Parts: sequence; structure tokens; C-alpha cells
Amino acid sequence: MPKCGASTRAGGVCQRMALAGKERCALHGGKSTGPKVPARQYGNQNARKHGIYSDTLSADEQEMWDEINVGTLDDDIKIAKLQLRRALIAQAKAEEGDGLDLDVETDSNGPAGSTKSTQRRRRGYEDIINRLLGRIGDLEAKRAELLKANPPPEIPVGRIQIEVVSGRENGTATDDRAASPVLPAS
Repeated sequence: MPKCGASTRAGGVCQRMALAGKERCALHGGKSTGPKVPARQYGNQNARKHGIYSDTLSADEQEMWDEINVGTLDDDIKIAKLQLRRALIAQAKAEEGDGLDLDVETDSNGPAGSTKSTQRRRRGYEDIINRLLGRIGDLEAKRAELLKANPPPEIPVGRIQIEVVSGRENGTATDDRAASPVLPAS
């Protein structure tokens, strides 16, 4: 049987025998499948994420990406607006009571005996939202400064020629074919 070969905490190589059909031992091969008791599986929320700090776009955010209109700091402002959207969604879910609150359990041994207390705290979504709004405001202010210092070049307008053939006496519209095409600038 092959040896495990995984690096240990001390920096050496694990010399235990690998599991059958695997390349690592029971300690390094991920043999654990999590808690077996259903009550403990319910309490494990380690994998639960709100997505505020995610660096990838979800499907609906990908559709919104092209619709967000900004100036020269395009990507930074777009990302900040999407993070703000995620924070607002997470705050709405927390207010509905979906369990994203933090649970803090404390055990204390005192003269009256052992007591266990659980405190529920809400995440500071208001702080996150205010920080993101401030970031968006700063980026928009920088964008305005850049536009003021370096205004975009104006597109030259071609010469427009209007020819009036005859006026209307009765006030009804008729197609008199008086409009001519736009002439190029000379």
C-alpha cells in the first residue's frame, strides 16, 4: 500500500498508510462526512454565505452589468453598485428572519452553577450599506472631477440644410417632400 505523503504541521511528510483506493490516509484524505446527528447538521452554518463579498457575478447581475451606465471609472462603480445590491438583499433577508443572524453561545461556571446563554446579534448591514454608499459617492465625485478637467471631445455636427418649398395655408400636414438629406461638413 502506498504511503500518504501529505505534509504535516511540522513540515514533514505523513508516513501513514493510504486508505484503500485513495492516495491519502484517513487524517489527510477527507474521510469525514460531517456530523451524523441531524440536530448537529442543522446547526452547522459554516458553508452559509450571504454573497456580499463575492467576486463573481450571479446570472441576474450579469444581465444588469451592461445596463449600469457610468463614466470613466466604469468597473469600480459597477462593482460597488452590485455589492450595494447584494447588501440590500442580505439585509432584507435578515429582516425576514432567514437565520443569517450571528449566534453567540457562552458557558459560565459561577457560584450558582453552570449556565449557558445564547445571544443573537444582527449583522451590521447598515454599516456595510453606508460604507458602500460612501464609496459610490467618492467614485462618482472622482468621475465628475475627471470630466470637468478633461471634457469629452464634442462630435462635429454636419451641415443641416432645410428647404421650405411652400407654406401651409389651411394648417393640415401634407407630405411635400421638401426635406433634403444631411450634407457632409465642408
